[in-house]
Amino acid sequence: MRLRSLNLTIWILLGFILGALAGLFFGDLCSVLKPFSDAFIKIWQITILPSVVLSLIVGIGSLKRDSARAIAVKAGLVLLLFWAIGVGIFFSFQWAFPPREAASFFSAQDLTETVGFNIIDQFIPSNPFQSLSEGIIPATVLFCLFLGFALMMDDGSGPILSSLRILLGALTRMTSILSRTFPIGVFVITASTAGTMTFEGFLDLQVYLVSLAAATVLLGLVVLPLLITCFTTFRYRDILAASSRAVVLAFSTGSEFITLPLIIEGVRKLFEGPSGIPVSSGAGGNADRPDDLPQEDWTGEMQEQAPDWRDVRSYSEILVPVAYTFPLLGGITPFLFILFVAWLYQSPSDLMQQVQLIAVGIPTFFGSSKLSVVSLLNLMHLPADAYNLYISMGILRQCFVAALSCMSIFSFSTISIALITNRGRMRWRRMIPSVVLILLLTFIMIGGLKMGFALLLANTYHGNDQISQMDLPLDLNGARVDVGINTTVYSRVEDVPPLGPYDLGGGGEDVKQIRERGVLRVGYNSNNIPFVFFNGKGDLVGYDVQMAYDLARFVNVTRVEFVPITGATLADSLNSGYCDIVMSSVAVTPERLDEMKFTDSYVTVHMSFVVPDEQKAEFSKLENVKKMKGLRVAVFNNTALVKVAAQMLPGATIVPIDSEEEFFVEKKADALITTAEEGYTMTMQYPFYDVAIIEPNDSYQMMYGYAVAQNSSDTYLMSLNYWLKMEKDYGNLNEKYNYWILGKDAGLTEPRWSVVRNVLHWET
Repeated sequence: MRLRSLNLTIWILLGFILGALAGLFFGDLCSVLKPFSDAFIKIWQITILPSVVLSLIVGIGSLKRDSARAIAVKAGLVLLLFWAIGVGIFFSFQWAFPPREAASFFSAQDLTETVGFNIIDQFIPSNPFQSLSEGIIPATVLFCLFLGFALMMDDGSGPILSSLRILLGALTRMTSILSRTFPIGVFVITASTAGTMTFEGFLDLQVYLVSLAAATVLLGLVVLPLLITCFTTFRYRDILAASSRAVVLAFSTGSEFITLPLIIEGVRKLFEGPSGIPVSSGAGGNADRPDDLPQEDWTGEMQEQAPDWRDVRSYSEILVPVAYTFPLLGGITPFLFILFVAWLYQSPSDLMQQVQLIAVGIPTFFGSSKLSVVSLLNLMHLPADAYNLYISMGILRQCFVAALSCMSIFSFSTISIALITNRGRMRWRRMIPSVVLILLLTFIMIGGLKMGFALLLANTYHGNDQISQMDLPLDLNGARVDVGINTTVYSRVEDVPPLGPYDLGGGGEDVKQIRERGVLRVGYNSNNIPFVFFNGKGDLVGYDVQMAYDLARFVNVTRVEFVPITGATLADSLNSGYCDIVMSSVAVTPERLDEMKFTDSYVTVHMSFVVPDEQKAEFSKLENVKKMKGLRVAVFNNTALVKVAAQMLPGATIVPIDSEEEFFVEKKADALITTAEEGYTMTMQYPFYDVAIIEPNDSYQMMYGYAVAQNSSDTYLMSLNYWLKMEKDYGNLNEKYNYWILGKDAGLTEPRWSVVRNVLHWET
């Protein structure tokens, strides 16, 4: 078989396979392909939105008035059928999840305020051109529907529709030309994704991803094709052949939007194929459509077929773009994720709760899937931290969702067109064996997955130990940041030896004195996760600890002593010469400025409440919290937040605590007031709690600085501020924030496994 004889679908599949192999072979070296990957996606989208607009306007404008009602009624019934099938399949897959112990996950917090789904902005195009420019598809579709109906009601709209049809044909030809780049683009996208994707931390997520993949295969290759055969005369293999190109492209790119022209083409080909509308054989035995020949050359058979051809063409151009805006089977896959999270955190829901999930969930899917996940997690009283799992699986998840969405749009349009044109009806002789086959395959698949998952997760530990496993990161040379510095950590004040005579006011010689002494003494409080804390190995680590080692190198000393301090002894510890500096998430307040000096702020933190997940929305607005009766608010003792909490909530009872267990375990209060940056590390260990950042975010902030003695010289502070400026300018502060607070890898971990690095041992 010659290469030229391969159709586009085969080329796309080859591009996907070769891209996956290239990613496996070269590993993270394929990251250089990321810009080209983004470029291909943008190129393919050039004609999509204009094609959707023109297809809807021309398609609806060309309809007969009595056809519009048929579309609304029959397509609506098909949509309800699809929802019923999707709910049945996705909810049945929860039985594939095996018994397990609960685990927690690190939370990466986005400090920007969450913008809720606004159905008015999404569906009502107050400015159609703005909707087009911003890619707001529902509003754009609604505008096109109204304009199309207006043209349909106007008997003189023929010339306008003819012009728009010519323009639509030009866009179709552009799409055909661009489609020739699909195999190359798919190769680039797949290689970039496969080469940079890591699988660390995805042990539990395999349960969801495999379940999603299995549900996609069951629905896309079995349920939907069989459903089409139950309503039409189309054969199973013809259905797969007509839809395969679009589905493969959607899976490869993770986007069903760019496949809309291919779906329209596939629907037409299905109706024009051997089991669809019969075609005439022209000269040489080639099949001719009425649209391929001048009208004067039409045969009598073509004259009879012409209305069917035009109806299929018109309806496909309407239904495919409209179906894209509906949450079909791909759009309701978040149901499976919500059920997975309920299993993950051992929070099973009863029948009534699942009915509520269905009733509330489907309307939310008309908006953003990400926003719908947040809403449904709150509805089902599940840990909001699980949203980060949904985001982290974006690449793999979207491949399956896009493929299922593409097949759903194809099937929905095909069945709807068949019913609208009176060429489809329920075929019970096909329906009954199809239902039996689907039920049997579903039972076998769920049972097999349950056994496989049980083996996969057997003897695996799922604990809340992410924080305890954190350690000081490696530098660019692969060495720990504390290498070369002798460290002593004192846990009790009684064990700390005196520094000896030490004049902090000695004419600006502070840095020189520290250097001559050869020791930098740093005050710390180990209850300030993630800034300062003891990890599981008993090592003192954290954001400020790493900064202390950087400061030691800046002042050119090879020894650091960490000495314990508390909020109550903070000023005395500095002014008595007990330590040179306190580096332990110290908030800068007016009261403290009277007792000590501070460096410039090195991080800005955001005030928040830590509350049970279902109460997060109630605590986001401070005015709502002030109205709560009998509210008890915990705050860590001897911190700046004690006074802040009393000022913010004069009607609440402030409960000072010395440890987080007093709030989370002993439940001494209804809410804990802290900072979002520190609160999220607590929710790692207690996943049924969430952080409600007080809104507006920029109005409730605190600045952390490093505290020094009141009589410290200006030269000392200038030196420290210069050091902080260098840390900021070189990006070191941002790296530490990402690693310690957001839980992101700073980029210094072991490169991803690849053949060239781990098998061939090539230097890269």
